[in-house]
Amino acid sequence: MGTVISLDEHRARRDPTAAAVVRLDVAIQRLDPLVHGCGGRLTPTIERELLAIARAVSAGLAREAADRAERLVGLLQHPAASG
Repeated sequence: MGTVISLDEHRARRDPTAAAVVRLDVAIQRLDPLVHGCGGRLTPTIERELLAIARAVSAGLAREAADRAERLVGLLQHPAASG
């Protein structure tokens, strides 16, 4: 019997930065309509997180930016979970 190999996991091991950029791209695609759905009024927490994501991208920290963007998507999709 052969072994099942995940191509996504293989690519992530070969080039972690590229994998982080893909994660960031997906998170931003999910984040964009959620932010626009806020009606132009963003809470200070959301603004702060968006700035932190932008700073991480500017600094070349794709993994940190992806982590933050994914967390923010979760908070915006499920606001009751944020407390």
